[in-house]
Amino acid sequence: MKSCIPNVPLSTNVTVPVRLRRAIHLNDLVLVQRIVKKNPDKLQNPDFEDNGNTSLHLAAQLALLEIAQFLVDAGHEDDFISCNANGETPLHLAVETSVPVALLFASKFPRCIPWKNKQGADAVMLSARTSVSHPANPTSPPAQQSPPRLRSTASSPQLLVSTLIHYSPIPASVLLSAADNDGNTALHYASAYGQLKAIRALLAAGSNPGARNAYSWTPMAYSSTVQAEVYFRGLVGAAGESGIGGGVVKREADGSGSGGGLHRGGVGGLGVRIVRTGEEVGSRMDMLVGDGRRRAGSAD
Repeated sequence: MKSCIPNVPLSTNVTVPVRLRRAIHLNDLVLVQRIVKKNPDKLQNPDFEDNGNTSLHLAAQLALLEIAQFLVDAGHEDDFISCNANGETPLHLAVETSVPVALLFASKFPRCIPWKNKQGADAVMLSARTSVSHPANPTSPPAQQSPPRLRSTASSPQLLVSTLIHYSPIPASVLLSAADNDGNTALHYASAYGQLKAIRALLAAGSNPGARNAYSWTPMAYSSTVQAEVYFRGLVGAAGESGIGGGVVKREADGSGSGGGLHRGGVGGLGVRIVRTGEEVGSRMDMLVGDGRRRAGSAD
């Protein structure tokens, strides 16, 4: 996302809404406090030229914890939860920009956690895809992919995902089975964006590795690399050995149908790595690792 301070000629009188947005862009907490104190009616200050984002949306986009904390304490969300034109709350933006800001919002406004934007994605789904520069979006072909609106500063996707699940006002089983408009669960997002720690946290919390999206693909089918697939398969296998999910879940997690071999599949033009189940699954683990090492060697 391109962020810029509102460009206003110095010779004109700058309006309060513009001054407030400028102060947030400058990360000037004292100035923000002064403006809000003198103009409490401008606290939310939605900018309809910027997708209807409010002051708190802007603070979330820019990962400004102190300003976000002040806006929350000043009553920004006392009457209702802010929502921009894309159906996003400040939490939706914060999970992709700052773990501290996201944790603040999750603890203060837990009802926002299962809230879905217009694409059907909730905060857990979005948090499961953070910290990746060039993700593989499970809902669009590579040519149509776009990077996250801001480079994420999230240092621990596992912590964020686990905390969102903890604070959620709905049961974890319901939250983790939720799907976006294309049927993708949070586990689909984590797998497609190569978030191994998020995958681990989601599986530990009870995510179903056999869940299928609108194109009948499971999360494992979107593994971003061979190594990620091996890791994913190991986690599912460990869950099966401990009695969580069992063999049915393990078979479902591999993909769809029967047969064997690694091949490229397509979903609406999207190239995905699909692994078919077979009796040789155990022996193929070494083959997959070897294939990954050969790829890494050829890349060098």
